[in-house]
Amino acid sequence: MTDPFVSVVTPVYNDEPYLEECIRSVLSQSHQNFEYIICNNHSTDRSGEIAADYASKDVRIRVVSPPEFSPQAKNFNFALREISGRSKYCKMLLSDDWMYPECLVRMIDVAEANPRIALVGAYRLIGDQPDCFGVPVEQSSFPGTQPCRWQLLGTAYPFGAQSTVMYSAKVVRDRAPSFFPENRFFMDVDIAFRILQDADFGFVHQVLTFSRYQPETVTDTASHFNSWPLLHYLMMEQYGREFLTGQEFEARYGEVTTDMYRGLGEQWLKDAIRFSKKKGFWEFQRKHLGDIGVEIRPTLLAKGVMKAGLSLLGSPSALIKKAHNEVFQRA
Repeated sequence: MTDPFVSVVTPVYNDEPYLEECIRSVLSQSHQNFEYIICNNHSTDRSGEIAADYASKDVRIRVVSPPEFSPQAKNFNFALREISGRSKYCKMLLSDDWMYPECLVRMIDVAEANPRIALVGAYRLIGDQPDCFGVPVEQSSFPGTQPCRWQLLGTAYPFGAQSTVMYSAKVVRDRAPSFFPENRFFMDVDIAFRILQDADFGFVHQVLTFSRYQPETVTDTASHFNSWPLLHYLMMEQYGREFLTGQEFEARYGEVTTDMYRGLGEQWLKDAIRFSKKKGFWEFQRKHLGDIGVEIRPTLLAKGVMKAGLSLLGSPSALIKKAHNEVFQRA
């Protein structure tokens, strides 16, 4: 029975309330052949002290820090550059999440069964809600094109988040110094597409991680900016033509474009009712669309405004209420 060496990596910034639970979940793994790198991104709370205390008690734990405070993707990449040259797998775990005790061993078992697997996923909990379901249960190994097609077609979302998956360490090292693209929205989904262009995908049909949804995080901020339709549109623009047939692409591209512009149209109407733009919303859209070389198209935005208006025509009070709620939240 092989016992592969694993690099577990936790980037942390000001997660004092949850960091110990995260660290303990790593130390409690049934697979114990690992190093644990905790990357403290110049936290201003006690996160650094907590990490240092655990490192003083367990030689497998190493605490590192980037030279200065870094944006999320840049910090993640700094942390991943610290993994050992002898590790076979790399498992990220965000500092407000935790793993069930059999997480590493179950993922390793799937990866070891197929040497072409470079990315392993599993079910997870987000609070009390299950996620990543929809993967065919009769198998645990797939050609890389299949999960990419599920994601693009909206039939399953197998990639979860950084805490949900395990990577081949070779894939991580081969893409240094920037494993995660630093100019892409939902960098974890984007890197999954890149990896699976020429590798296989493994999946464990078991809940292996817990993700905590926190207000005012990067993910929470994005959720108020029409992020899910935007993600679908960006992925379709970047990868749809590669993984889908021409007919599939045309049909799905139309759906995701309509959805995204309907969301933009609804926001435009709410801004009009309030006589002010939602802070950061349009900058967020333009930035992430610009990252892949596209812009908001005025004709499609006009259609989106019309569609949003028609859908709310039967209940104009709903739109007014949404607009007022945004004012209240901002205040």
